[in-house]
Amino acid sequence: MSLRHIEYRLATAVAATALVVTCTSGAAVPSAAAPTAGTYSTDAAAATASQVLTAVNTFLGTLSSSQKTTVQATRTQANLSKWSNLPDALYARAGLRMDALTSAQQTAVLNILRSALSPAGFEQVTGITYGDGVLKAQGGIDLDFGADHYWIRILGTPSATGKWTIQYGGHHLAVNITLSGDTMTLGPTLWGAQPAYYTKSGATVEPLVGETDKAYTVLQSLNSTQLAAAILDTPVKEIVLGAGQDGKTLAYDGVRASTFTAAQKTLLLDLVNEWITPLNTEQAAAKLAEAQAGLDQTYFAWSGSTAADQPVYYRVQSPAFTIEFAHQQGSGANAGGVTHIHSIYRENGNDYGAED
Repeated sequence: MSLRHIEYRLATAVAATALVVTCTSGAAVPSAAAPTAGTYSTDAAAATASQVLTAVNTFLGTLSSSQKTTVQATRTQANLSKWSNLPDALYARAGLRMDALTSAQQTAVLNILRSALSPAGFEQVTGITYGDGVLKAQGGIDLDFGADHYWIRILGTPSATGKWTIQYGGHHLAVNITLSGDTMTLGPTLWGAQPAYYTKSGATVEPLVGETDKAYTVLQSLNSTQLAAAILDTPVKEIVLGAGQDGKTLAYDGVRASTFTAAQKTLLLDLVNEWITPLNTEQAAAKLAEAQAGLDQTYFAWSGSTAADQPVYYRVQSPAFTIEFAHQQGSGANAGGVTHIHSIYRENGNDYGAED
């Protein structure tokens, strides 16, 4: 295990054992237990949705008529599905790219992300995009990499009552933020990283460190019977439900969390939190409670080495969501090992807010 992973686990060990899910009304729900009775604050969720709408309208107000035509499109399935983890040299995106915007317009785009995401979610986005600039600077094959080679697109008419979607993405990032009235979702969102970690201003940046290390923590907590159930019979090296796979599902596989101890359930819920809490706190609260309520019906699956810092694949499936994570195991100047990650978060039956 590397020093950076040891430091991370020491920093999060106490938090993992004391994890709670907090309602916006202020009530705390102990992890690995059914949510307490009560109502999440719809007022807080509505206020957050209103802030996102304001940020989007502010951004649109900075654009010329031709830019507005380019950035806005109808909310069709074909347009919703137009995202990829591939770099721009290999995939033709739609919308406006950040490097084509003025500094004021770029700031307005980032304000949209700040309003829709939690601070940790915004940091994860910027960590991934900055990393693409690091990748470019490292040399090798340049497939149009760059920290500002990321695209913004608005699908549907932004409003306080209708359904519409904000798309922001590029190489190793596809954030789909759908609003339907006062509710929001991030399903589906693809999180990737290359390099998986780098140094910035003397500090190590690892955008998907929690998603990596907390999975190993769950894995290492399993007894021999649970581990045997968790290991997939057929090796998997890439996410299955990535770009171009809208509407598809995976059969449940792996070890079922109903066999877990209370401590193991806490660790699994802590891992799941990494995928839900990039959404702002007010909107994530109900999703966290839903994940907790379905914990006994949740499965954890693994493929690859059980040793740290090795290329692996894992999957977490519940009635509400599907999570996949894969270290890319290819070869070449810009691929391979634990330096290159693809992952996906989808909401079963609710990608792009289908159920809202």
